[in-house]
Amino acid sequence: MYENYLALVPFFPLLAFLVNSLFIKNKLNNIQAGVITFLGLLSSFILVILLSIHVNETGPVHVKLWNWMSYNKINFDINFVMDQLSVVLCLMVTGIGSAIAFFSIGYMDHEEKVGKFFAFFALFAFSMLLLVLGENFIVLFMGWEGVGLSSYLLIGFWYEHTKNGDAAKKAFLANRVGDFGLVLGMIGYALVFNTISFQDLQHPDLAIIAANKGVLTISSLLLVLGVTGKSAQIPLFIWLPDAMMGPTPVSALMHAATMVTAGIFLLCRVSNIIIHFPFVLDVIAWVGALTSLLAALIAITQTDIKKILAYSTVSQLGYMVMACGLGAFSTGLFHVFTHAFFKALLFLCAASVIYSCHHEQNIFKMGGLKEKMPVTFWTFVVGFLAIAGIPGFSGFFSKDEILSMAFTNPGNGIFLYSIALTSALLTAFYMTRMLVLVFIVPAAKHNEEDHHGHVHDKNEAHAVHEIHESPSIMTMPLIILALFSFAAGYVGMPHLFGGHENSRLFQAFVEKYTAIPTGHMHLSEETEIIMMIITTLLILCSMGLAYYIYVKNNHENMSEKLKQKFLVLWTTSSKKFKVDELYEAAIIKPLYQFGQFLVNIVETNVINGFIRLVTDTVTGSGKILDESKPERLEMGILYIIVGLTVIATAVFNTFIFR
Repeated sequence: MYENYLALVPFFPLLAFLVNSLFIKNKLNNIQAGVITFLGLLSSFILVILLSIHVNETGPVHVKLWNWMSYNKINFDINFVMDQLSVVLCLMVTGIGSAIAFFSIGYMDHEEKVGKFFAFFALFAFSMLLLVLGENFIVLFMGWEGVGLSSYLLIGFWYEHTKNGDAAKKAFLANRVGDFGLVLGMIGYALVFNTISFQDLQHPDLAIIAANKGVLTISSLLLVLGVTGKSAQIPLFIWLPDAMMGPTPVSALMHAATMVTAGIFLLCRVSNIIIHFPFVLDVIAWVGALTSLLAALIAITQTDIKKILAYSTVSQLGYMVMACGLGAFSTGLFHVFTHAFFKALLFLCAASVIYSCHHEQNIFKMGGLKEKMPVTFWTFVVGFLAIAGIPGFSGFFSKDEILSMAFTNPGNGIFLYSIALTSALLTAFYMTRMLVLVFIVPAAKHNEEDHHGHVHDKNEAHAVHEIHESPSIMTMPLIILALFSFAAGYVGMPHLFGGHENSRLFQAFVEKYTAIPTGHMHLSEETEIIMMIITTLLILCSMGLAYYIYVKNNHENMSEKLKQKFLVLWTTSSKKFKVDELYEAAIIKPLYQFGQFLVNIVETNVINGFIRLVTDTVTGSGKILDESKPERLEMGILYIIVGLTVIATAVFNTFIFR
């Protein structure tokens, strides 16, 4: 029975995609199209809850759909599995996806192509479920590519605008680079272990690992390249901020709870192998740490509300990847879990603000929305406190455990801890900055200049009396996500708070599949308490500094003082460290010039020259034959036929009757 449930989990979103696609020409209204997708995801969510209870009590559920093919003892089967990892991701995809779909019914109410939007939305959910339910690399890769395709369609949904189309292409191409690494890494693992099944890789033969250390190291690094593409890490993080060009609910869906977490999910899938390669773990840890710091530094100077949250997502993903590099895969997945709720909440709150402000996204043109949008404000506050890591909120538990794992990690742990702590303080600063500028500081204070020095007219900001709270169909999901943003962390409390029976329940559940962290120093309870207090005080100081700059003082003048003091860093950050310009100069322009060389030189002179030579030769030969006497032409044709007959007879006798 449970096998049938498992097969139906991805079926309902697929059905929603097919139904919405079928009726696109009939122009379903937003409620009809949205309800179809919402019910598809909700149905899958109910099935996942039933399956999760079964998995917790009796173990994983498997279903074999069909045998595709086999090669060299490797079976390429289409199989699904619901295990400890699948349960977590499926609950996020279907549960949070349902809330976002419900929210989108209100947000997309004036959109003409709403049927297409919800069709793509359902296709994305189906692809993500295929990815997380895949029992082997092949099914995971199908979902991986499906997510890439559907994200391209959603990011470029408003393709009439050039920037949207460019952003979609940028995301697609950046992910293709990562996918190249994923394919090669999959092949390496398959050739070494003679299997692509994750169940077989959960308990790998240590003798095989020792005998193939070089191949597995390279294959693991190639998989890490795939992770950097899908989970937006250095050097392939550039696509995610530009992906904000799509509808805001898309950002909440893809860049909070689903697509970008696929890379961390992949690392957990192969954790029992890469745990044996310290060099690979170090690469993962440093990539995650540096990504977290770089994205946080960029976020502090951004003025677009969605771009701030986008770089925040990149920074939080860096935290998750760093945790995996520290060997704490369950901790990284725990942060994936808590982050899914509060980041989806923050994105939807941003969508609510954008909706009410007539699609304005510049935080310097907002202000004073606390009284006009109370539900959006208070739910945003919950998400803000969670991402800042304030004790009692979900983000505190997962972020604190990552910091603890970094601090107790031998070797480079203290450096990684310092980077992670700095990122946490920057997060508290730029999130406080966004909160006060959007909701607390009166709109009249936003009329002088923003942090780029652009002067604005006082009438350019939206009049406060024109702004009102979003409809209940949009605020209801905010309230639900706010509750989970507060409470989700209590399933993974440290021993310090929950004792040994009620603590780390989430991590213990996941560690039935993933590798267990080893080699970390043990901290006493007193040391843990002191570290928590110090971290919390530093975060509060960072929040207080932002509040002082943007509320208690004239933030325009204060920002000028900061710019003068940290001019180079501030300017570089506001220009996003010129990463896009670096890619343009180092990769895009050389490739473009190489393409021009191929077109102008190779194609024009070499290829076309060869074609012209062949054409001229044939034409000249035809003229010679044309000028020949008919009887000589007939004899020539006869000689050709006789010669071909002799050659064919000789070949036939040689290979058939030898």
